[in-house]
Amino acid sequence: MAFTQAQLDAIETGIAAGVTSVSYEGKSSTFRSLDEMLRVRSIIRRALGLDPQKSATILVAHDRGFPGGISADGILRSGL
Repeated sequence: MAFTQAQLDAIETGIAAGVTSVSYEGKSSTFRSLDEMLRVRSIIRRALGLDPQKSATILVAHDRGFPGGISADGILRSGL
């Protein structure tokens, strides 16, 4: 479904006013709760490219605990 800026403006105005019914372009929508309005607003913002979905990239680093590491000649030294 293609959303419009008018729909986003209407729902944001409704949220700010504390109402659950909004009108836009001669149409109206009634929501069950403020929570539902906030979820729909997020969907519209993402669809319009205003709120890109955040990725869950996690960078993990670890150390195997070799105390000696690798020497200049490429040989693993245990350090023991």
